[in-house]
Amino acid sequence: MPQAVETLAVPFRNPFHCPVQVYPGERHARPLLVLPAMGVAARHYRAFATQLQQQGLNVLVPEWPGQASSHPRPDRRHDYGYRALLTEYLPALLRLITARFPDSGKAVLVGHSLGGQLGTLYLAHRATAAGAALPDADLFGVACGNIHYRHWQGRQRLFTPMAALGFNLIALLLGYLPGHRIGFGGHEPPQLIRDWGRVAWRGNFRHIGLPLAESVRGARASYLGFQGDHYAPPASTRALADQLGPHIPMRHLPAIGNPHSGWLKAPEPVVTALSDWLGAC
Repeated sequence: MPQAVETLAVPFRNPFHCPVQVYPGERHARPLLVLPAMGVAARHYRAFATQLQQQGLNVLVPEWPGQASSHPRPDRRHDYGYRALLTEYLPALLRLITARFPDSGKAVLVGHSLGGQLGTLYLAHRATAAGAALPDADLFGVACGNIHYRHWQGRQRLFTPMAALGFNLIALLLGYLPGHRIGFGGHEPPQLIRDWGRVAWRGNFRHIGLPLAESVRGARASYLGFQGDHYAPPASTRALADQLGPHIPMRHLPAIGNPHSGWLKAPEPVVTALSDWLGAC
């Protein structure tokens, strides 16, 4: 269980109140900011965060704005996309880490699926002149990737772009995506769904309107995938890692139940891989 819960007031165009679960470890241990997958509540990372905390690490797990225990729910008025998350929400979370754990050093973004994608873009944007003032961080991506259709094989190439088109139409009509009803994501804002879906068709992130470095010299990052993960196959993960440079390592582990998110119920292999990587940094 987290020993504290902080609440961030995130302005965007209209404010969101975002709870952040805090698992304090040892005073000088590395702080980890766990960025959840789309539609996955912070409580589902409890076993993962607790095992990291037991190793002495300081762990924070936020809700995405408007998801789970965060309010209000997204709609046409309470909307946001990748740009707002990268330039406002993630920096606010990293500043919270600095305030909460001032002696713990540089934070590590531990991003699952959408969280890994956003963590990658954060490092790529920070490496540009426009993003240079943002707080620094390292990155450990889990089951994440660039969702361009060319990174899949056979009929699976059709699934992601067609799903993206359908999700965008639903969000356009309703003013939000009812993810829990259709089996994908949560109560998602329309701009986020548009940003996510355009990657499936274009294979890049130019549409979010932020400068992104094509390679980040000295970036400390690593990517971990799972065999048989149809949501983040190796080509997809490699393409995302290449946003930071071809030198960024990636590896794959045997699947644990559902290859994309089953590890949340049995996080030991991911905890071990992350701990080994931190020890080597």
